[in-house]
Amino acid sequence: MGMIFLTSDERPFKEGDFIMSHGIEYLPTAPDTTYIVFLNKLKEKDIKEWIDVVSFRLVFVIDKLPKLSKQIKDRIIIHESLNPTTESYNKAIQAIWKYNDRDYVFRLLVESKCPIPLALAWVKANDSDPQTWRRIAAVMFTLPDTYCHAIMAFCIRPTGVSPKWPKGSDKKESNESLLFFRDSDKYITDLLESLPEIRNEIRETVAPEQQNIIPKVKESLLEWL
Repeated sequence: MGMIFLTSDERPFKEGDFIMSHGIEYLPTAPDTTYIVFLNKLKEKDIKEWIDVVSFRLVFVIDKLPKLSKQIKDRIIIHESLNPTTESYNKAIQAIWKYNDRDYVFRLLVESKCPIPLALAWVKANDSDPQTWRRIAAVMFTLPDTYCHAIMAFCIRPTGVSPKWPKGSDKKESNESLLFFRDSDKYITDLLESLPEIRNEIRETVAPEQQNIIPKVKESLLEWL
């Protein structure tokens, strides 16, 4: 018997043999195969329908948890991406420029585990101080994220107003042009601008006519050995 997972982030499950679909298009019965299914709405009855059928792994990618009985919760695995604390990224990022209490800002960034690439997209749009960027560059790839969070909290001066959104982050049509992103994903453009590995994955897996929001030339990556 396999296992059902609920998540809002399918990336950790894209290992080995996997099949992705919108809605269940294939019976999740192949051995050693992960079925990643995107659903707008998931109900407990859907889980009950497949829980005794899954051979290996069935991953439902959803925006928020449905109401589940304790019996069902005990038989499935809920990924940490559906933890409500992960939804506080925007609050923590906005706080960088809005609040004078920098200890509070630092605490928000740390407790929300705000992803550094996401935060940097906002810093890029709102802070041009070269000293800030030198400090971030000195710690970003060598030290824990807490150091970057500290730089953003204590080295960026608050303006008291909401920061401007990163360039292009409000273009909904960009979300809809990429097949493996969902319409509800909030940070697509931020991640595309910050992570060349994502842009390369799009170039390799998405039809050329749907790559309209990124350059088409594959980028080289610097990786640690």
